[in-house]
Amino acid sequence: MSKLKIAVISWGSLYWNCRGLKLKGPWNYDGPKLPIEFARKSEKTPLTLVLYQKASKVQTLWHLLDFSTLNEAISALATREGTTEKNIGFYSHLDGKYRCNVIPDIVKTIRKWVEDRGLDAAIWTDLGSNFFEKLGTELSEDSVHQYINGLGANEKAFEKEYVTKTPPQIDTPMRSLMRIKFGWRSLTEYQQGFWLNRNIFILADEVELKKVKREDYVHGTQEAEMLIFTKALEMLMDRNGKILGETLKPCYGIWFDVANEAANQYESKRSNQIE
Repeated sequence: MSKLKIAVISWGSLYWNCRGLKLKGPWNYDGPKLPIEFARKSEKTPLTLVLYQKASKVQTLWHLLDFSTLNEAISALATREGTTEKNIGFYSHLDGKYRCNVIPDIVKTIRKWVEDRGLDAAIWTDLGSNFFEKLGTELSEDSVHQYINGLGANEKAFEKEYVTKTPPQIDTPMRSLMRIKFGWRSLTEYQQGFWLNRNIFILADEVELKKVKREDYVHGTQEAEMLIFTKALEMLMDRNGKILGETLKPCYGIWFDVANEAANQYESKRSNQIE
């Protein structure tokens, strides 16, 4: 009897640590688009990525599993996540059964995604936000910034590792905050480029973010963030890898805020043309 085609959907640490899970083939980057955010306080990492009702949707990742039954796959993922099986979501195309407690509406998205890819089932970690319960305040850019600023050195190091190892396509508002405020960019970003906003990426061999003195006629000379291109191939591209154009002229370095504004203007112009 052939094994079922069961996929595990991922957006966080499963990407670099799949201990206990039997995988087949490579990671795939066209998972279902789900509402994900850094919204759960865990024991090891201060803030981790989980399903979050108020979040923007991002494209997740997925991997085929090498298990004979859906129950085996669910049990293995629960063990890996250090949780109970009731916190593992699933959808079975074989009988239409599912478990999805955190955001029940996403089952519709996952069902169609499973059908489109000819899979038998999909599983995922069905945990939600506990930010308010743990910290007594609503999740926001201000509250997250304040929380991370107050972390000790070890906790902040764990958070930085988690953020930088997360795939670039999991680009959420809180990740953007941590990238800008703390300089925590993904490992891929260090090597291949830099997200200018949520949708536009600047392609380069090497990019660094440094504090460089800039003359500001209002506030005087100050330290400001500059993107330093050591091997520049400055082309704007979208999430799907489509080259949008050479909007930014090749140079050794460009100011981060100016680059961001250029990307936003370019995206706005494209949106108006589409409309």
